Amino acid sequence: VVLALFVLAEGCRSAEDRQVRRLQARAAYEQGLKGLSEKRVTLGLTSLQEAVSLDPDNPLYRNALGVVNLDLGRKAEAQEQFQKAVALDPTYAEAQHNLGLAHAEQGRFEEAVALYRKALVQPTYASPDLAYHNMGYAYLNLRKLKEAEEAFRLAIQLESKRASAHYWLGVVLVESGRREEAKGSLRTARDLDPGSIIGRSAVEVLKALGDGG
Repeated sequence: VVLALFVLAEGCRSAEDRQVRRLQARAAYEQGLKGLSEKRVTLGLTSLQEAVSLDPDNPLYRNALGVVNLDLGRKAEAQEQFQKAVALDPTYAEAQHNLGLAHAEQGRFEEAVALYRKALVQPTYASPDLAYHNMGYAYLNLRKLKEAEEAFRLAIQLESKRASAHYWLGVVLVESGRREEAKGSLRTARDLDPGSIIGRSAVEVLKALGDGG
């Protein structure tokens, strides 16, 4: 009886320890997000690393750490975190998409397309327009212009105000020899976000097409 009670007590303590660590991890995660929102990248990164260390089986924390690493140009580190997030939760569409981004950043566009498609089949995925946009960019890099056009048009159907989707659709149309169609997309990109790099790039392409920007 004494031994049984001892084992039970040990089990309770172990469960309590795990719960404490999960709570600590959540606090570190929230601190990390707060630091990032305040542009304190070092604090954000350190806090997210702590969250992952305390609760390594939480895919949310691994995905967030991957995003920061990708933003910092640490592509391999980002890919590792996204892969672990997906392994922990194969239905985690955002992590699937972000793993695709990590592959695309390393020039592996075929793998990126496959991962974007995996994200899109998840019914809970909240940003399909973004996946189609990035899929279009991957197809453009693969010189699959028909597939790129289709993907960008789907992105625009879902989110018509994304200037970059209109811009890259214009680029695809130019490379497909459909210059007049391209001008319409480029004008839309210019008008949606005139002060951005995308807007200014649209002006330059329009000038090259004889439109005057």
